[in-house]
Amino acid sequence: MNIKKIHQMVLKDGLRHFKFKNTKYQDVPYEEKKGSIFAYRNKKNMICGRGVVITSLEAVEENQSSFTHWTPNVYRYGTYTQTKPRITQGHRENNIRQINTFYVDFDIKNQKETFNCNDILVSSLDLGFMPTLILKTDNGYQAYFILKDVAYVTATSDFKVVNVAKIISQNIREHFKRDLPVDMTCNHFGIARMPREDNIEYFNKDNSYTFSEWFNWSMQQDDLLYTNKNNRVVLSGIEGKKQIDEPWYHLLKNSSKICGKKNLMGRNNVIFTLALANYASGIFQTECLKELTKFNNELDTPLNKSELNKTIVSAYSGKYKAASREFIKILCQTWVDPNLSQKELFISQRWHKFKKSREQRQRSHLSEWKEDVIDYVIKKTTKDNPYIRAPKKVIIEALGIPERSLDYVLKDLQEEGSLIYSFKRGRGGGITLASIRTIALSLIEVSKKAREVYYQYLSRILEFSLEKVAEVFDNVLVNLRELLDEALFEFDTG
Repeated sequence: MNIKKIHQMVLKDGLRHFKFKNTKYQDVPYEEKKGSIFAYRNKKNMICGRGVVITSLEAVEENQSSFTHWTPNVYRYGTYTQTKPRITQGHRENNIRQINTFYVDFDIKNQKETFNCNDILVSSLDLGFMPTLILKTDNGYQAYFILKDVAYVTATSDFKVVNVAKIISQNIREHFKRDLPVDMTCNHFGIARMPREDNIEYFNKDNSYTFSEWFNWSMQQDDLLYTNKNNRVVLSGIEGKKQIDEPWYHLLKNSSKICGKKNLMGRNNVIFTLALANYASGIFQTECLKELTKFNNELDTPLNKSELNKTIVSAYSGKYKAASREFIKILCQTWVDPNLSQKELFISQRWHKFKKSREQRQRSHLSEWKEDVIDYVIKKTTKDNPYIRAPKKVIIEALGIPERSLDYVLKDLQEEGSLIYSFKRGRGGGITLASIRTIALSLIEVSKKAREVYYQYLSRILEFSLEKVAEVFDNVLVNLRELLDEALFEFDTG
């Protein structure tokens, strides 16, 4: 078994062949910059984000015996929020360069559950697609379904490939969930186990399928998306509220850019989902037809009349109960705004998921709260007014974070170099918050003298010593300049 060829099969053309710096090969040909992946030396480091950015296959092979986790799908770039220790940044959906593989995490959650590699293969026969690779993990297995062709994420397609791939990945997991303990909360394109000589249980290079084959299969899985199952999140308004009163319904209905294209969750899916909401809300089919006919006529590329009628009749057939929230969220992020959150889409915020351990739930909340705080600061500040000052109670109410948790989040964000804050008690006091990166970006081109004056201003506002302010922002500015020079991609891994 050639582990190097397995890595190449997963990563495809996503990385350079050779390290940009310090390559062990002589007279290597010039290679344009490609993408980046992230790798981690153990699970503890992965959870803390302590890893390395890798941009070449050479670096993968040099370090593969010491890495346990990586990102098999390639990102456009990778950076670090800090260098000692190195905390990786950039492994998020809007930075994906290409999708190379789908993977499923089978995780034993209690001692009563027992299964093995053969159980995954048997279930795969029923799926109709066999895994390329199965890895043994501490608590179960991970199955890779490596694509035969790369699914590139491009601006010309408005990055909708990610949303389509997410639906496919979700359907794969839904299939295996029937019989096996699948981790449904695992990020579709995040961090996975890295194939190594000591963890490969099964490998067949011939088990690879095109993105089109997966898409065609996924389009036949409507029952998975629209069936009312006890272990799914099903859309239902809160008492006294109908589904047609939910924010998502009006956001979709007011979008005229929805169209039907190959490999996209398009207007058929949107109209079916809107019709289903009408059905669940007790609206007569004739009234629904009237409203959605008007909606369809206002689309830039409407459905023909017979297809529209057929879609609405199907929604009112009684076969379907409601669309899953995940599916609705993807539709809205695809056709309305990719940054829409659950809170902006649904009146009722109840979600039913597999219960996690207390430690896992705390980590999940911490990550979400960090994002909420950063987003809040960025939205409330400008280049001319780079900080916000508000009573602690106001920030707690705005973000919905418990007071003690907010204290912990702020401390954590400041330690990792994302935020700088100060707190003053008593009358006229409150919390002062500023985004370190936002301020640094505005300072990167100014003169040293102008920067020193600005540091004095920040020192007074934030009530930090001038030396502390200078230390924080000088370090960030150095990292930003390195990033702009692309040196940050090449620290010691290539």
